[in-house]
Amino acid sequence: MNEIYESYKGRVDFYLVYIREAHPSDGWQVRSNIEASLEFLEPKTEDERAEMAGVCMLDLGFKMPMLLDNMENEVDDKYAALPERLYVLDKEGQVFFRGVMGSRGFNVDTWLEAVQAQAALSGAQAAE
Repeated sequence: MNEIYESYKGRVDFYLVYIREAHPSDGWQVRSNIEASLEFLEPKTEDERAEMAGVCMLDLGFKMPMLLDNMENEVDDKYAALPERLYVLDKEGQVFFRGVMGSRGFNVDTWLEAVQAQAALSGAQAAE
């Protein structure tokens, strides 16, 4: 994802949106998180959510900017983002590409194709 971001950041705006924890230790936990010592409580405040987002950015090495969903989880609810999902929006904010929800549908290759298509459209519109 970082390579795609670096290649297209001048033509496409990129943002990660940190939503609620998918597998908090005080909620539905998965064995792989326990085995990897990735156990975090569900953040109760915006500051706690921001702290978790920072941990995520560092641990996963993301270079693109990250935004926070609010504590009412509006982005997650509107975009059905939990636990993870890839989107591309057009210049008007309309959904151009919606990846399949969940880790099984997290396909960076199809997202890249949508990013490339949106970059080409944006370039063509700028040339008009």
